[in-house]
Amino acid sequence: MLASLALPLSVFVAQTVQGLVPRLAQVVAALGAPGNAPSGGAASPAASAVDVPLSMWTSSNYPTGIQFGKAYGISCADYDADGWVDVFVCHSGGLWKNLGGQDWVKAVDLAPLLGTNFRYGAAFGDFNEDGLPDLATEPRLASASCMSLLEAGPNGVFRDIAKQAWRIDATVCVANTETNCWGDVDGDGWIDLFVPAYPPVMGSTGNWFFENLGPYTPSGKYAFTDKTVVAGLDNPLGAARPEGAQFADYDFDGDLDLYSNNTLYQNVSTWGTPSFVALAPAESGFDLFNKLEEGAAFADYDMDGDLDLLVAFTTAPGVVVYESRGDGTFFFEGGIVDSPMTGLTLGLSVEDWDFDGDLDFTTRGVFRRNRMIEDGARHFTVATHTINPNHLANATPAWFDWDRDGDLDTALGNWGNGGRLYQNDLYGPTTPSIDRRYVRVKPLKASSSVAQGLETEFGATVELTLQPDDGRRRVKFTSSSNGYLNQGEYTLTFGLPATPVDVVFDVAVDFPIVGTRGLWRVDASVNPVLGSLHLATLADRELQVFRDGRVRIGGVEYPALGSRAAWLGELGGGLALPAKGAPLAAPTATTQAETWAVLGVSTAGASGPIELRQLDLDLQLDAPANCGGVDANVVLWDTTDPAQPFVANGGSAKLVTDPRNRRTHFRTGFVLQPNREYRLAARATSFRASPVNGPLAGGGLTLLGSALTVLSSPCSGVELANAPLDPHVLYLSTRFAP
Repeated sequence: MLASLALPLSVFVAQTVQGLVPRLAQVVAALGAPGNAPSGGAASPAASAVDVPLSMWTSSNYPTGIQFGKAYGISCADYDADGWVDVFVCHSGGLWKNLGGQDWVKAVDLAPLLGTNFRYGAAFGDFNEDGLPDLATEPRLASASCMSLLEAGPNGVFRDIAKQAWRIDATVCVANTETNCWGDVDGDGWIDLFVPAYPPVMGSTGNWFFENLGPYTPSGKYAFTDKTVVAGLDNPLGAARPEGAQFADYDFDGDLDLYSNNTLYQNVSTWGTPSFVALAPAESGFDLFNKLEEGAAFADYDMDGDLDLLVAFTTAPGVVVYESRGDGTFFFEGGIVDSPMTGLTLGLSVEDWDFDGDLDFTTRGVFRRNRMIEDGARHFTVATHTINPNHLANATPAWFDWDRDGDLDTALGNWGNGGRLYQNDLYGPTTPSIDRRYVRVKPLKASSSVAQGLETEFGATVELTLQPDDGRRRVKFTSSSNGYLNQGEYTLTFGLPATPVDVVFDVAVDFPIVGTRGLWRVDASVNPVLGSLHLATLADRELQVFRDGRVRIGGVEYPALGSRAAWLGELGGGLALPAKGAPLAAPTATTQAETWAVLGVSTAGASGPIELRQLDLDLQLDAPANCGGVDANVVLWDTTDPAQPFVANGGSAKLVTDPRNRRTHFRTGFVLQPNREYRLAARATSFRASPVNGPLAGGGLTLLGSALTVLSSPCSGVELANAPLDPHVLYLSTRFAP
């Protein structure tokens, strides 16, 4: 770990604000000095002395701070497509326009359109792909209100289409709804809408799922149809009522799964046909099935590359972490959240508000700071702050960089009280560019009619990898919901290490895909501009990454390599996932030294090189051994001549697995040449077998089978080359592209 990362946050703040890295003596002298405020705002003198660097934003127009109106949930989106993120407060009905990061104005009052009923929250999603985000509201039973589906038009003009039967064939009325979620769950290219609602036994309607049919009507208008029951998204019998909800690919199969109702819904859709399976606790590991929560969100809290689940239950055990095993199952991780019985209800959100690179979270009015970067511990401490307690009593924070200064600000919904804007004081007008350690990544769908691209790739997962690799995986994903009634900025912002030298990094974006066990990955293999990016040379810190492989930086567009595919195939059906009635077995420890798991493949059908861009292991790796003159525990052998195998060029790696995980996913770059045979071998201390459940050939690659073999000497290539392969079993798997 870099020494600078071990400094207290107060030192880090002073460094970044004053531009004194790494002159520690001057930094210490600067402690306690007022932070620099963003343009138009005033910083709190205490901002540099607390964990949470937030102070109430003010301007000449709002000398005592902005009042967004009575707020339960707060939603962020660029409603007018001018490049600046705006704010909508559903209960008060105000749509607030961001004036270029300098000030605010209430531009549209949507209250007359929504009626006078009690209004909870809302979620933006551009369902008709015109570049203007539309809006789905969350009604409440208390006043028999109905869901509004507001179709956006130019100049802030909206119209409610929810009661037009030719646009949506069911109405959501007399329902207690919660955290709406947008996402293309069936891979047809159009975002669908999930509306979680209390079950009928509680006097409500139960969940709703509306499939987006695209430009379905004779006039080309987009339409929706209710597919709740057939898609398997109704409330599970016996589950707690839904509160938090979120789409995310938590099991690494490429499509969007769902958390709601204390339940993990596994996506089993085929193209154009949405379908989910509600996993039982024995299958998912999520064993507090009938306990009420009021906020939950996926986040890679421990920076191991997989998505864990943060939950705020309303009773014991309180605020908890369900840690991912990497294979689509979870386990309850106790004892890592300080004061778990405080901040239990009314709100949860996740973001790296101190910008050290790990993900922090809030519950109600409590900020919890992740210690992963600070000291490597799986531990959340209660953070100090100077926020007015009257603004934070029941907070539902929405995070966004409204002034584009690099740090993340927040709009605080406050459960019926006034919503407020708090600015992040890490960076100010005088902070040098090199000391603003951040980068923004925006996954986009290409459009022939919207040149800037469409912000509809909900669930796209972005990973930043430092060079040299520091062993931490920096992963975020786009979402229309972030815990409970809140929606943050669509663009993802990453905090990077505060070092006295330049930061160099790679970017990879996995876009949702349905109908295969593959991935759709845009990275440096598809577009070289995403590799070895130098922070110091990025005048514009926003990378716009399109599904088709194009990348736009500072208005300059970089085309994808036509020779490299974004689609990554997987043979044999890949490693097993939990299924209804079929929980995954635990791995088995090896009993002998020099146990190697082997995967055999042939490139006899390939017309050119094939790149293995991801390796999935259902095993724990042993220490490296000497293999062909290099130390490695994962080795790619060319076994075309089994009597004289050799390590392929660049075909060795020293990798580390975490014993807490049962499956580990590694990004790799092994290259296979055509008309050869290979064996990919991993030195293992435990293993788990998956049945082959998919095609054995595709994309020029043929799966020959897998083996678990014990060698007489470390890394014996001849023994590995001649180990008998079983075509019916997998111990490891790979995602590949020509």
